[in-house]
Amino acid sequence: MHEPAGTDPHWRDGPWQKAGQRLTAHRPAAAGLTVLAALMLAVAAGLVAGGGPVGAALAAGHQSLSFALLAGLGGAALGLLWGGAAVALGERAERMMMTPAAALTGLPLALALPLAGGLLGPERGLAPMAVVAALIAAPAVAVIARDELRALLRREFLSAVQAAGIPNGRRLRRHILPNTVLPLAAAAWTALPRALMAESLASLLGLGLPEGVTGWGTAIGAAARAGDAVALAGPALLLALTLWALHGVGDGMRLAFTASTPGGRR
Repeated sequence: MHEPAGTDPHWRDGPWQKAGQRLTAHRPAAAGLTVLAALMLAVAAGLVAGGGPVGAALAAGHQSLSFALLAGLGGAALGLLWGGAAVALGERAERMMMTPAAALTGLPLALALPLAGGLLGPERGLAPMAVVAALIAAPAVAVIARDELRALLRREFLSAVQAAGIPNGRRLRRHILPNTVLPLAAAAWTALPRALMAESLASLLGLGLPEGVTGWGTAIGAAARAGDAVALAGPALLLALTLWALHGVGDGMRLAFTASTPGGRR
């Protein structure tokens, strides 16, 4: 049966559709997506309504989530470029580039953000702190991206495509890119919880977000020092729930997106 004109079954019925089905079937990921969507709506509503401990916790969430998104996108981009360049430049360059990345992932890099905050002082800005948080997240993304790219390049279907003499441009467009985007998206996602955790730890110590900008870590630290259990409960619960949701979605993405590629892990 012929496909309708203008459709591409590889993109429509290939990794994208299967990945979506696997992701929604993964219960922690589905629950995490639901929690994140509810949090986004609650934070937006809290900014409008405001007032009280709940409104304050939601307003603090806006600052923390905005910072995590900014730093996470930077860390994801840097990590993907790092891992992709290492694979593209050959085995020798890969060893030189990935050895420090692998070593850095084993270190408590989250401590680098409060250290940077202390060195920058009270006048620190959001931009330099976001850069440091991006650098903290990048090594883990680079390692995962390198592993996914290497696994993809070893798959039998690419060897068969190359043996068939398919032109490089078509091979890249039809076979490599569709099967690379999803695993790399899963790798990039890991930058978000890392950036949020680093910011929250630094702000908890009073060395994170600039003065006058209250995130969840800042609110938790202030409430703990004041002995205010009511003020502490809201941001602490929201931060824990957000980190759980981000990790749940990330785990689901790795399982769904790598299993959706030809010959992927089951």
